[in-house]
Amino acid sequence: MDFILLHRFPSRMEAEMAGEILKQSEIPYLIQSEDIGIFGPGAGPAPMGARLMVRQDDLQDAKVLLSGLI
Repeated sequence: MDFILLHRFPSRMEAEMAGEILKQSEIPYLIQSEDIGIFGPGAGPAPMGARLMVRQDDLQDAKVLLSGLI
């Protein structure tokens, strides 16, 4: 299953919040971030941001669902 970039958020917490919206609509997602995550999702900015990834087939639906956030 290939995932592509939907949006880059400044922090993992913001990406996780958007991911929860996708989860409620049963759209699989991944979050990639360079933060260490020892203490859970970081509220502060991640050095390179947090990338919210979705499957190519779900890209348009995900954009519609997150249109107010991205």
